[in-house]
Amino acid sequence: MSFWSSQTLRSRLPSLIEPFNDDQIESASYQLCLGEEVYISPLPDTPLKERKKIPLSEKETVPIPPGQFAFLITSEKIKIPNNALAFISIRFKFKSKGLINVSGLHVDPGHCGKLIFAVYNAGPLHLHIERGERVFSIWYADLDKEDDNPRNKIGYSSIPSDLMNSADLVSSLPALVKRLDDLEKKVENYSIKQAFVITIAVGVLLTLAKPIAEIFIQPLLNMIKSSLTIY
Repeated sequence: MSFWSSQTLRSRLPSLIEPFNDDQIESASYQLCLGEEVYISPLPDTPLKERKKIPLSEKETVPIPPGQFAFLITSEKIKIPNNALAFISIRFKFKSKGLINVSGLHVDPGHCGKLIFAVYNAGPLHLHIERGERVFSIWYADLDKEDDNPRNKIGYSSIPSDLMNSADLVSSLPALVKRLDDLEKKVENYSIKQAFVITIAVGVLLTLAKPIAEIFIQPLLNMIKSSLTIY
């Protein structure tokens, strides 16, 4: 397996990447841009009507909150020849701010369509990304021969609903923090109620202790005293 050089990319990618821009070739890789929509996993209190894809106009930005997952689609349509394989990643500019690629790292021979990246913001701040910004990198490499089992499934043109549904099932960091806070409040409320009940119970017992002592204990003491009296 040999990776394509910048020269090879320049000669072959115009027929494999649409739209193609020669300026996006960098160090034997091609820089891919953020497309026209994103999906960010919702917080537990996010209304249902807001749990949807976010369309982006040209140069519009969107923030990915810390601890949240997102699906990002490329603006380019990618083709992979049957005798080649591609590797993908997020550019270091975004990795250094905490954005992690949690999807696959390669593209199958025969793929044709846009790429969707599943990402996670592991950083402490909201990470703003812009439509048309060069967020991803792709490298092409030759196979020793044409693959006899290439990918035949039609590629993505937009973010599908099944991916959006799966993101809602993931317990993101903010969701876990909220659940922990709710649990702590329940424990605190329970402790206060228990303390109140115990205080009342002790008060009742102390109130009843003296009459009980006078009824049962005092006669017993009198009996003991009389039995010890010496005539």
